Amino acid sequence: MTMVLKRNLEYWQISLKNPEAAVDEYYIFDEVIIEDKELIRKVERLRELIISYCVMLEKDKKAAGEILNEIYEIIISNDKIQYTEFIAFWKALDMSFSVFKKLPNHKIILAELLETYCLRRRQLYEKLGYSNVTVQALYDSGVSRKKGTAGIIKVLDLASKILGLKENEHLRTIKEVENCNRGYFLPDKEDKKLFESFRERFNIAYQFGKNHQGKKPDIVLKIGDHFFIIEAKHIKESGGAQDKQIVETIEFIKYSENSEFIHYLSFVDGVYFNNFIWTPPENSSKVNRQKEDIEKYLKENPNNFFVNTAGLKEIFEDLSKNKI
Repeated sequence: MTMVLKRNLEYWQISLKNPEAAVDEYYIFDEVIIEDKELIRKVERLRELIISYCVMLEKDKKAAGEILNEIYEIIISNDKIQYTEFIAFWKALDMSFSVFKKLPNHKIILAELLETYCLRRRQLYEKLGYSNVTVQALYDSGVSRKKGTAGIIKVLDLASKILGLKENEHLRTIKEVENCNRGYFLPDKEDKKLFESFRERFNIAYQFGKNHQGKKPDIVLKIGDHFFIIEAKHIKESGGAQDKQIVETIEFIKYSENSEFIHYLSFVDGVYFNNFIWTPPENSSKVNRQKEDIEKYLKENPNNFFVNTAGLKEIFEDLSKNKI
């Protein structure tokens, strides 16, 4: 089926005319956890136990060991317990909650962490006073880790609103991929094996993955006979990991397949995208070099796309006009 779409550079120009919003509803994570009475009960009990442990450590190590057991049980009972002063302090010791859970000999490690906390923080925190607002603030500061999944949710939600894509059109087998007119799967999440079957069935080289340590795309979206292999990135600023992410999304459209039905699509939202719009063209900056690469790869690979939110919506609007 011939798909009626604009030239890829037109969607790029639409993206450049429509800056990303500073506040995007898809990246607002404002769950209030301090109203969870059971969680707060555990937080307050944990504080009491830690104070007792620090005192008993100097007087009665056997009693301290019994307290340690209860502290351990509270810590492993609820992942949100990590948003407390004690566990936040672990990062100053080059330890994280996620790493702690994977380590053997949890209680031995916990005893070491507690002893250091007693020495370096307990008296200071007691002097300043505890507040459950701290729990909420620590939770709020950590929610940015959800942004990767939120980007996938955003793409699928826009596809749902514009194309009518349904949640039950999540493809699970290669036969479903072959036979459906519309659907999607998630190669970087639960559908890794399906992506390999998809590559084999449709003779897709996916050179990007070979050159990037086997990295899988976020979404494969099928519309009619066409497949859109999508990499979604939410980028707010430059520097470090963010620079690596923007380079990856640009290189994603560097590759193409020997088929007009296979499209590589880089979707970048977040305020970093606005640098492509607002940086003066005469500025010999990294941003303009990135912009030049994007336009170069789009010209070399006319089946590929690089868009922000406005550009993606326009692609979906055009796809919705095709009879599928």
